[in-house]
Amino acid sequence: MATEGMKRLRELHINKIGKRIGEIGSYVWTPKTDIADVALAETLEHLSLDEAKKLDYQPVAAGHRWGKNWGTGWFRIRLTVPKEYAGLPVSLRFNPDGQCIIFRDGVPVQGLDRNRQDYPLFERAKGGEKLELYVEAGANSDFGKYWPHAMLELPQVAVYNPEVWDAYCSLLCLSEMLPTEFRLGLHAVRTVTWDEEDPRRVQIIYQLNKAVDEFDYLDLSTEALKASAKRVLKALKGVYAAPAPESAGTIACMGHAHIDVAWLWPLRETIRKCGRTFSNVLGLMDRYPDFIFCQSQPHLYEFTRDRYPTLYKRIKEKVKAGQWMPTGCMWVESDCNVTSGESLVRQVLFGTRFFQQEFDFDVCSLWIPDVFGYSAALPQILKRSGIDYFLTQKISWSQFTSFPHHSFYWEGIDGTQVLTHFPPGSNYNASLHGQEVKAAQRAYRQKDRSPIQALPYGFGDGGGGPTAMHVEHIRRYSNLEGAPKLAPMGTRDFFRRLERESADLPRWVGELYLELHRATLTTQGWNKRYNRQCELLLRDTEMFGAVDLAAGGSYPQDRLNANWKTVLLNQFHDIIPGSSIAMVYDESTQQYEAVLAEVGELRDASLAGLGARIDTRGEGTPVVVWNTLSWDRTAVASVPADAAGKAKGSLVAVSSDGTSTPVQVGADGSLRFCARVPACGYAVYHVREGESESPAVKASPRVMENDRLKVRFDARGRLRSVYDKANAREVLPEGQAGNQFLLFEDKPLNWDAWDMDIFYNDKLLESDGTLESIEVVEEGPVRAVVRIRRRISKSVLTQDVVLAAASGRVEFDTTVEWGDEKNVLLKVAFPIDVRAERVRYEIQFGSLDRPNHWNTPADFAKFEVPAQKWADLSEGDYGAALLNDCKYGHDTRDNVMRLS
Repeated sequence: MATEGMKRLRELHINKIGKRIGEIGSYVWTPKTDIADVALAETLEHLSLDEAKKLDYQPVAAGHRWGKNWGTGWFRIRLTVPKEYAGLPVSLRFNPDGQCIIFRDGVPVQGLDRNRQDYPLFERAKGGEKLELYVEAGANSDFGKYWPHAMLELPQVAVYNPEVWDAYCSLLCLSEMLPTEFRLGLHAVRTVTWDEEDPRRVQIIYQLNKAVDEFDYLDLSTEALKASAKRVLKALKGVYAAPAPESAGTIACMGHAHIDVAWLWPLRETIRKCGRTFSNVLGLMDRYPDFIFCQSQPHLYEFTRDRYPTLYKRIKEKVKAGQWMPTGCMWVESDCNVTSGESLVRQVLFGTRFFQQEFDFDVCSLWIPDVFGYSAALPQILKRSGIDYFLTQKISWSQFTSFPHHSFYWEGIDGTQVLTHFPPGSNYNASLHGQEVKAAQRAYRQKDRSPIQALPYGFGDGGGGPTAMHVEHIRRYSNLEGAPKLAPMGTRDFFRRLERESADLPRWVGELYLELHRATLTTQGWNKRYNRQCELLLRDTEMFGAVDLAAGGSYPQDRLNANWKTVLLNQFHDIIPGSSIAMVYDESTQQYEAVLAEVGELRDASLAGLGARIDTRGEGTPVVVWNTLSWDRTAVASVPADAAGKAKGSLVAVSSDGTSTPVQVGADGSLRFCARVPACGYAVYHVREGESESPAVKASPRVMENDRLKVRFDARGRLRSVYDKANAREVLPEGQAGNQFLLFEDKPLNWDAWDMDIFYNDKLLESDGTLESIEVVEEGPVRAVVRIRRRISKSVLTQDVVLAAASGRVEFDTTVEWGDEKNVLLKVAFPIDVRAERVRYEIQFGSLDRPNHWNTPADFAKFEVPAQKWADLSEGDYGAALLNDCKYGHDTRDNVMRLS
């Protein structure tokens, strides 16, 4: 055992090593010459280079402060390469304190950001060259934050010393193997222990200490720097010569840039993030032929194609060469809880089709590392779409339990399985730091049966993607004792090796529920409502268009596809969950309204074409009622009041078989009648004067009743009884109230837009509020409506409680006039008098069950869960369902079903 004195000596050596490495790194670009001719023009518009050149440029000096929120600074740099730099590699060094892209000869060539401030100008300068560069700089940081920026230093022309760079990288990569603790993922600090007397550890310390002393810090001439670097590399040769053992395992390193389509910035800024990042990546590919990059989201490629055509052309070349790998089969990295089944299918269809048509590239995997939970319907959607593999990381953020696998087969609700991988490094923006890769190696839960894991690396969201240092890490850790074997690899090759080289991988059945970010099921409810409306309208319009086409009409494929792409875009995992800034939702609202308007016109055009072919002859005003669902349906149809013409007295709707049903004039003047319509079909009715015997649906401010249900309210407007006549059974438990509004304090520990924490249940602020009015607004043979108006906190709720003839459903048409509410959560609760341990919720293309209790951490972790349009609580022969038309956040515990 080393003495305390020896330990302290090694600590001093480690500190010395770190300081010396930093010094050596500062000599990678030297000597340097300031560029004096720098001018700046500012604008709030996103301009092309030709437009930007016409701006009014003013000279600026070091320390100049610039920028407006979401503004742009255009820097014009005119430089001359010093004569004494002839024969040497020369770079631009510039840090304007913003996210930038450099234009050279009218072409975007590279980004500048917090992770890179150098751009290669000449591999071998002649000296005296003159250049004019334009640098487009965004005034907001990569995570959207704005502050008045400062051009801290003048840009410089600098000599690049590749030998010093090589020595610096070699020293840094070895030194990163010395610390004993590294944060792996968001929540846990994993300790990578290394015995003080481990031979490898002390050997590295000794050799690093020797190596940094080989550098001459006094003579900084180009030739002296080159000689110093060679001596350093020679001193490290023995350490790097020791190979990793066979059991070290392989980490497939995937260059990646996670770019959120919108989040803390608007869509227009994402376009520029693509330009900056992709130009960086292309430059790295030219410098490092072994560098491989994976990029998801066809929508980002489409951005790039339209704004940066020269970059897009180069991307296509690199895809063909095998360095650039399109990955991820979805149009955007979509939310998987709120989006419908058909939307998920379209995400895959549009995504895979784009990559195939644009790049002749067939993607094989779903890549969505940053999504807030994964529907159990996904495996069947993927397999039926030709997608065999799935990669994500977010489950590592779970709050109460730890997911047991990293490589496994995920089985969905129909039994379909896809090979799935969660990178053990718990990061999709990895740095490839020595301790990070060692921690990932140790963390891999399937290392007993699989020798390979994945680790996406690179700075995302405008951080510029991978850097040269990342690639240098891969090269040095490719076969080094004390580290896993790092290898550049794309998703396709990784999954094929994982499938081929692994044995007995475990199976996970059902949803992949993220125990975090549960408020994303509710936040920005208006946006979610628009999404549901667009999904249903597109479905109906496509059905009518297909029928119209079969009948000799036309099908507006291109226009429908364009609108689908808008809906798919807004299903991105920071837009539809509600976690973006206000600017994003202003734009999203405009886009949704445009979709509803245009697709509504397309639907009406198809219906008009179909209507012209339907025989509507008969006495009275013809009404064609369509049913786009896949089962026969009897429901209330509503038509404009002018359908009755000038008829007087009672009205009936007569079907084609002569059956008549009463027509009721609604409070809004529309005409309503109960229509029977076949699945995916239509029925013709004629509205005319006449009588039809039908018992009225009775209503008073306290009671509603039809031939199936009797509903009773209490003095506060809450449900006190829903009596099922056919089954002679009360739906609500005795003494409990349904349709009960509950207002809770909602102050999560983190991320207001994303999260609701379990302790919100601890603080109920208000229950039901104050009843302002309750009145009957409609009553007749078709339906009855009781309107309830209540105030809760600073908000007003108006509900039309609707009970239709012969219906077993009580409807609540609810409008919430949301006041200036802060840190509150509103739920509505319905207790159900059944005995059940599980609750069944609708998901895409099916349903699954979740607990009705909090027995275990895995149970109470699901205190808020996603569902599409219904949740059902049933015992063996009886139950009740809670339906919704635009909400997604649910919870059920002890037989109380609640909707957020």
